[in-house]
Amino acid sequence: MAFVYGLLGVIAGFLVILLLLYLFVRSILNKTGFRGKSLSNIYNEIKKSEKAEKLRNKQVSGMTKVLLPVIMKDFPDFNEKEFYMLTETSIRSILTAIEKKDDSYLKSDDYSLIRKKIGLQITDLIDNNITYRYDDIIFHRHAIKSYRKEKGIATLVISSSLEYFYEVVNDSQIIYKDDYKKQTRYQTTFIYVYDVKKAGFDIGILGINCPNCGSPVNSLEQKSCSYCKSGLNIQVANLLKCWKIIEYKEDY
Repeated sequence: MAFVYGLLGVIAGFLVILLLLYLFVRSILNKTGFRGKSLSNIYNEIKKSEKAEKLRNKQVSGMTKVLLPVIMKDFPDFNEKEFYMLTETSIRSILTAIEKKDDSYLKSDDYSLIRKKIGLQITDLIDNNITYRYDDIIFHRHAIKSYRKEKGIATLVISSSLEYFYEVVNDSQIIYKDDYKKQTRYQTTFIYVYDVKKAGFDIGILGINCPNCGSPVNSLEQKSCSYCKSGLNIQVANLLKCWKIIEYKEDY
């Protein structure tokens, strides 16, 4: 009999736990607006909520109001709207080059500091027979995320929210695709070399090459190619007194 009473006690305890769990879940559902709905309806509501979240434009955070006056003091001709247009153009060109696997879309001197990095990414995609597709790109918001001046270089980071249809294809087979637009953010970093003598980074890693023979240029003060001895004044001048994109990354 003691065993039976003990077993009944365990069962009763288990039922009490189930009851408490049921009351807790019902309380949560009531608070979230699911009161009186079937499990099927609740599941559908959850799926709709998940889809709505995926379709919601990403927010951008930054310090535009604080940093813009500082930038304007250093660069009186700085135009916020025009810079955001430059940001959009840069991201579109980079994504097109990646999608087409062709860095000729980045021929402009505006991309001289990032072309090598994108070229390596394209080579990797070609080697692995992978294609990224970006369709119907639409930008929503921009914000100035950070700004600093040091060692003769001004650095400006822009945060941007955008959307596009996104696919990943491998060997002509789609391995990733959504029926709705991807909502995402990108951070783009631009630099402005305003003092060559103070500039303290090795530009050789950025892919600046001699226009005559292709040898790397390792210093902004380098006046001639160390290999073929041709002049580099134009090449160096193209790095000065204008904003150049140096990095981009998706900000999940």
